[in-house]
Amino acid sequence: MRSLGIDIGDGHITGVVLEQRRRQLTMGGYRRLPMSCHADPAEAIGQLCQELGWKEGVCVCGLPLALLSVRNLSLPFKDAKKIAQVLPFELEEQLLAPVEAMVTDFSLAGKGEAEMALISFSLEKSWLEGLLTGLGDVVDPDMVTPAMASLALHLARQDKGWSNFLLVHVDLHACSLALVVDGRPALFRRLACPEEMILRPPFSCEQGQVKTVDPEAAIECISQLCRSIERSLDYFRMECGEVSRGGGVSDGQPSLIVLTGPLAQSTLVSEVFGADFGLPVEEIDFLAANGIACAEEIQRQWQGPSCDRALALALQGFKQIGVNFRKDEFAHKKVRFASRKRLLAAVAAGVALILGWVAYLGYDYHSLQQQDAAQFSTMVALYKQTFPGVTKVHDPLAEMQARMRSLQGPASPALAVYSEKRVLNLLTDISDRIPEAVSLRVSRLDIDRDSVSLKGTTDTFNGVQMIKSALAASPKFKAVQIVSATADKDKRQGTVRFEVQLQLKGL
Repeated sequence: MRSLGIDIGDGHITGVVLEQRRRQLTMGGYRRLPMSCHADPAEAIGQLCQELGWKEGVCVCGLPLALLSVRNLSLPFKDAKKIAQVLPFELEEQLLAPVEAMVTDFSLAGKGEAEMALISFSLEKSWLEGLLTGLGDVVDPDMVTPAMASLALHLARQDKGWSNFLLVHVDLHACSLALVVDGRPALFRRLACPEEMILRPPFSCEQGQVKTVDPEAAIECISQLCRSIERSLDYFRMECGEVSRGGGVSDGQPSLIVLTGPLAQSTLVSEVFGADFGLPVEEIDFLAANGIACAEEIQRQWQGPSCDRALALALQGFKQIGVNFRKDEFAHKKVRFASRKRLLAAVAAGVALILGWVAYLGYDYHSLQQQDAAQFSTMVALYKQTFPGVTKVHDPLAEMQARMRSLQGPASPALAVYSEKRVLNLLTDISDRIPEAVSLRVSRLDIDRDSVSLKGTTDTFNGVQMIKSALAASPKFKAVQIVSATADKDKRQGTVRFEVQLQLKGL
């Protein structure tokens, strides 16, 4: 399984590719490209995917807090479905843009006795639609989420000892912070760096490496940034008061500071943060903490804190949990065979189904053959038992039917069923009644129980009519009918072929 994490930053766009085989994570590559504030992120993502050689897998796209409207809310119920239904009405008066023009999702920040604290993230639909349209066929993100939310959630789950901490992602122009209380993010803010830091930068960044140009100015700028962060934390405590957590109460005071971002590489920045807040400052080795293996070349080029958010997004791709703006009309359209592995799995399943069906048909055909052979043997045995003299049997059913018909025979007349219908008497009667003037030659005479069929030849059609009239006068026949009368094709012979049917009377 492969996962791509894309972090859209203030001045850079970063991509990290992870591969998971069984439980081993391997970095397949990463890129960090400069991007101006007015650049189209879709074009930058296209270039990033091209350089990474990205083709298939899960993609998680992280957005900067500058694009989002973040609000801390408290609702008097805890059911997530009810929160999703009520949230648009709660945000209606707090958002600058109409709520129907925004796509909104939320994360739970804490649970009290009768209320639920949550953080809502809102993004303009037009911006998201433009991003997805611009990406086209390059990549279709499975998740679009705040990058800081992904990083904070991952750190809170990664180290159980870090229950309360302040996460600060420090860039050259702005910083993003997340306050985690009892393992849950409770506050997200984006703060611009002091003007002195932008107009006369005390830091320089070349090829991903940060260098301090003016130490005194750098200390002053970072100190001003720390004071801005402290004011944001004070405002949060004033608005939200004491934060309820799992039956207890917390004042939201962090116990340590976690630094990420380009400026986290500078020891000067870490020292100033530690001195101003009076808290220990931690730096993260994400690769070692998550047991991610990578090639030596990638290890040498790895820019550490600058890529932490992209790496957290790539890790989130394996679980696909958290805030996701791909919902409602922007829901990700999953393709059944989006990857080669899924296609091969579907083909293998289809082949297995076909083979199973063929095997079943083969077994069923074999069973029917056995039943047919057993029935054939039984019929042959029965036929030989009925007719002991038979030695060879090819088709017992047909041969048995033929034998039975031959035993029954045609409906032949009995010579002495009735005295009036004796065959000799019938022949005598027919012979006596045919006039001597008629030239008659009988070719066939059939007598059964109910009728007599007379076939022969005579010289004229009038002769056939005379034969019919003579036999009709006999008391032994109830009907006499000429079935056919045809002149011979050889006109020189002058004969007529005929057939007369005589119906015998009953008693």
